Order: sequence, then C-alpha cells, then structure tokens
Amino acid sequence: MKRNEINGISKPLCYAKHSFLSRIFKILDTADSTNSVMIAVSIPEQSGFLYFNSAFQLFLGDKIDWLQEQSWQFWFQKICPQEALMVKSRVKNFFSVPFDRNNLTLKYHLYDKANTLIYIRHEIFLHKLESCTVAINYFYDISERERLEKYLQIKRGYELVNEGNSVTPISSREKEVLKLVAEGYSSKQVADILFISNHTAISHRKHLIEKFQVKNTAQLIKRASKIMEL
Repeated sequence: MKRNEINGISKPLCYAKHSFLSRIFKILDTADSTNSVMIAVSIPEQSGFLYFNSAFQLFLGDKIDWLQEQSWQFWFQKICPQEALMVKSRVKNFFSVPFDRNNLTLKYHLYDKANTLIYIRHEIFLHKLESCTVAINYFYDISERERLEKYLQIKRGYELVNEGNSVTPISSREKEVLKLVAEGYSSKQVADILFISNHTAISHRKHLIEKFQVKNTAQLIKRASKIMEL
C-alpha cells in the first residue's frame, strides 16, 4: 500500500508534527519490506487502521477494501463465531486501558480470502510516539503448528507435573482465565470478557491456585509463566 493510499492517514495525522510523521513512515517502510509476518498499524484513539503491509494485503486479497471500510468490525466478523466475542472483548478492553501495560497476545481461528479456516497468533504492542499512541498488530499463521500438535495428539489443555510426579490437567477455559489474570484483569473483568458469571471466574481462579500449588495470585502468575506461555 502506498503512502498516499494509507487508510485514514490524512485525517488523524494531518496536523501531526513532522518528526512524528517521519517516524511513522520509517515504521511503515520497514513493515512493508517484511513478507514473513502480517502487520497492521492502528491508532487506538481512531476507529480505523492506519496501514497494512503487503503480506497482510496478500492474505486478504480484494477483501482488504472491506477491512479499510469497516475496520475492526470486519476483522471480528472473519473470526470463528465461537471465538469472536471473546477476541472482540479482549481487544476492546486492551485499547480502553492506560498506555502503561503489557502487550496483548491472542490465538484464534479465522477465515482467509479463500474462506479457509486458519489458526493465527495475534500480538498487539503499544508504542508512544510524540503525544500519540500507536498500536502495532502482528499476525502469524500458525495453522501448521496446530495440525502438527493434533497429529502428535497434544491436548488443547495444558498438563502440569507437580512434585509427586502426578499430572493435573488444565482445561482450555482455565488457561483463558489464567492469561487474563496474568494480564492484570480482576475476576469481574474476566467474567465480563469470557461471558461467565463472577462466581465462575472466582472459582476458576481458586482452582488454578490449587492446581499450581501456590498460595495467591501473584505466586500463581510467577509459577505459571515458568511452565507455559502466558
């Protein structure tokens, strides 16, 4: 995508400082030369995307115009229905909090330009440029990894080995709760994001503390981060 075709760049950035524009264009030039990962740049304060690199455009094909017009709403519609609401809630909550927080990592299924369901890893990093916050979105196709794990009969849940060498399974739902807890969300916020009751969210947190054999949430996050990816 050429600079003069960047979606929304003339409106949110028309009065931006020259130094800010210079840094933005350097980011875009670097992203466009990368073919191994799909990259999209957005500004949380704005509703639309600022830029998509060539790999991202190749992935969506002519549907890239729909993404430019409908922004995040179109992207959420491409996600597998069973996962769309949770992804939408987590992205919305991530952009609604102050700048000083960790990056957001999501894994979900969505349909590509051929309407084939693929599995992606989506990372969002916030960067402060001048007085503006810029969100860099990285999308990795990890469908082959998912297929390989299925061939190896690796369960979607995670297994923890305790000191007695017995195995305690962690369900996919518990891992979702664990990731949100690690990101700093309260039980009430976890419940809202996952569309479960507050009581259920609290129960999941208690069960995780028991399974990891720790005393509190801080210890839970510390120990879990050593065993699995959060």
